[in-house]
Amino acid sequence: MNSSYMDSTPARPPPPGQESNFTNPESRCYQLIIPIAVFTALIIVIVFLRIYARLRITRSFGADDWLCIAATILTLSYSALILKLLWRPGGGILGIHLWDVPLSHYVEYAKVGKTPASEETAILNRIYLQGSLADSVLIRITNTTIKVAFLVFYLRLFGHVNYVRYMIWAGMAVVITFCVAFVIIDIVACAPWPSEHGNWLAPSLTDRCDNIAVDLVTAGAYFSVISDFYILFIPLHRVPKLGLSRRRKIGVSLIFLTGLLATCAGLVNLIIRQNKKIFDPSDFSWTIVPVYATSLTEINVGLICHSLPVVFVLFIGRFTNLSKSVRSWVRERPSPRQSAGDSSSNLAPNDSAAPRLSSVPSDTEFRA
Repeated sequence: MNSSYMDSTPARPPPPGQESNFTNPESRCYQLIIPIAVFTALIIVIVFLRIYARLRITRSFGADDWLCIAATILTLSYSALILKLLWRPGGGILGIHLWDVPLSHYVEYAKVGKTPASEETAILNRIYLQGSLADSVLIRITNTTIKVAFLVFYLRLFGHVNYVRYMIWAGMAVVITFCVAFVIIDIVACAPWPSEHGNWLAPSLTDRCDNIAVDLVTAGAYFSVISDFYILFIPLHRVPKLGLSRRRKIGVSLIFLTGLLATCAGLVNLIIRQNKKIFDPSDFSWTIVPVYATSLTEINVGLICHSLPVVFVLFIGRFTNLSKSVRSWVRERPSPRQSAGDSSSNLAPNDSAAPRLSSVPSDTEFRA
């Protein structure tokens, strides 16, 4: 098996009526590149605003903010990994049909043990399996970090209520335990054992991973959706008990309900994985794109929603005070007969001052 054979042979024979195209294949890479570009810009801006608000406005930087930073790094790393796995720009195999993938992009032909006394041997390393394992582990760790960040944030808001505090700690224990178990099982199942000598195409590895990985990933998708609804329930059931006006309760509820977007993305991800008409394993390099798209949406939207309460309080507080200043100025606006000098005296001291974010106690009002 030489390099020319690997470069000229498709990873899967094309179906009837199709021909392999290694030069300019049909591609749907843009369906991942565009969301990655948009989400990357959004989370950088929103997380920066969150950190600014906590450091300069409320001066209350805490554990949830550190977790937010960690989740941001993990999310950006996951996006970079997906770009690496794409046909373009990363040189991987995702985004094109499997019959347009040369075998050299799917496996690696590695020379091993070349000595004068022995013949040259070789190991075929399944490149995509390595990337797939890294993707599976990284998305689980990222997803868990975001969930824990939400729970730590809720502990900050509602931790003074005993039963809510127990709910939060129980949620943390469950999501962290699931993550640790998932990562260990995934690595044990889909990475070569010492007896397999680093061969990613060893029959024992392929059988072991195929028997475990699909059910494991499906279980992870179910767990993500269930835990998302649990995490959403914690703040929403406390909002009616806050000492806020009805309008502000609705506003706060809507802020928390933005988390439904991430939950819906996780649910769509689960549905796609189960629908063989959308996700066809025999052409997975093409049909897996929507799976990755929903995974990217879930973690990016989850991270954005984690920062929205802090960012919204920052802007709503400032714009509310600004609107009050404008209304006050309109109400007390001098008549045309008054001089310009008199008009400035009608502005209240608070009107001429820069708008400031009002402080909000945790129990009686909403505070980020």
